[in-house]
Amino acid sequence: MSEDEEFEYEYESDGGNWDYGSDNDNQDEQGIQIENTFYEADDRKQDDPQAALQSFETVVKLETEKGTEVKWRFKALENIVMLAFRLGDYDKTTSRYQEMLTYMDQVTRNDASDSINTILDTVASSSQVETIEKMYQMTLEALRANSNERLWFATSVKLARLHLDMQDVGRLTKLIRDLSQFCHHPDGTPDVSKMSNLLEVYALEIQLCTITKNTKRMKEIYPKTQSLTAAIADPRIMGVIRESGGKMYLSEKKWSEAYNEFFEAFRNYQETGNVRCKTCLKYVVLANMLSLSGINPFEAREAKVYKDDPEIQAMVDLRQSYEANDINQIEKIINDKKNRILEDPFIRTYIEDLLNNIRRQVLAKRTEPYKRIAIKFLADEINVSPREVESLLVEMILDNRISGKIDQINGFLELAEGTSTDSKKYSNIQRWTASLGSLQQALMGRLSSA
Repeated sequence: MSEDEEFEYEYESDGGNWDYGSDNDNQDEQGIQIENTFYEADDRKQDDPQAALQSFETVVKLETEKGTEVKWRFKALENIVMLAFRLGDYDKTTSRYQEMLTYMDQVTRNDASDSINTILDTVASSSQVETIEKMYQMTLEALRANSNERLWFATSVKLARLHLDMQDVGRLTKLIRDLSQFCHHPDGTPDVSKMSNLLEVYALEIQLCTITKNTKRMKEIYPKTQSLTAAIADPRIMGVIRESGGKMYLSEKKWSEAYNEFFEAFRNYQETGNVRCKTCLKYVVLANMLSLSGINPFEAREAKVYKDDPEIQAMVDLRQSYEANDINQIEKIINDKKNRILEDPFIRTYIEDLLNNIRRQVLAKRTEPYKRIAIKFLADEINVSPREVESLLVEMILDNRISGKIDQINGFLELAEGTSTDSKKYSNIQRWTASLGSLQQALMGRLSSA
């Protein structure tokens, strides 16, 4: 064969392959059309959601016809679900979400996780409880089928928090049981590879105990969380646990322990930028005053930055009035609606305890120079009735804070010799002991979390 003939043969062979490229070109054109349609729909989501919805439906149809690839189909279905929910079509929301979940194993786990979280976060902000519950259950079933344990756990925790917000005790209890089972071996021993998960479950159960006022169960769980924190100290979880611990101690009138727990919760919330940071700082100040501590929490580096914050200013003023034993100013600050102190039901629960603590402080100080003092005079000093003053004085006599007796017929408190000095000494020792206790608790807390 000559070189010319060989060249001619090769040329003809190349020409014979020309038609085979037409299918690839068609596929490329389809791919471009799908991509363009998707981005056109994406641009119209805000201004014309109905038209955008139809365009996303077109993307699903075109890519389904094209073949098995689901890249654009999965993204389009995510948008269809979001738009249908926004437009109030809840049947389409759930049906298309179910379809999207069937393609979950054909996209990366990150893509699946992002889409699922975006959708669930969106629907959770609505009042459509039935739709929300249905979509969560669909998600959990699909994740179990795909053996995606990590996302199953994260989604279950998210659902548990939703039940917690709604105070749905029954469903929350069941879900916590399932989550706890996930973190343990069949024989009931904890799975060491899931300790961080277990800590999160404990945090949920502690919050459940707070809602149901199940102090007995909380006392069983709380020490377990402390044994785990040495190895796992996620501040996002620990903030919740320490705040709940503070509430537990406060309910038992263990003021110093509560102060330490709230301060650690405040530090954890601050570290993670949690919005509960300021609320917890208010609880720190409350527990600090209840414990008769001489340590000003606003002197701590972490708290000092909030001294000029409008939301915290009332608590700063309250602490200053507490140091001055100014009961009139304290009541004025508490009752001023602009300060919004009484809007927090938790703080409101302990206001009377706080006022009585401060009243006792004032009574101890006012009785120091006297051997005999009118109960009516003391009542006027602390803005309560004579009967209430008598009750407080009885408590103080029984606690040996003052030494004397009450003359109910004539309305006087008669003090024994040396009462003034002894009372002052006792008051100073009590404050000093409380301050040392708070300092010790704070140091122990920091060492345990270090």
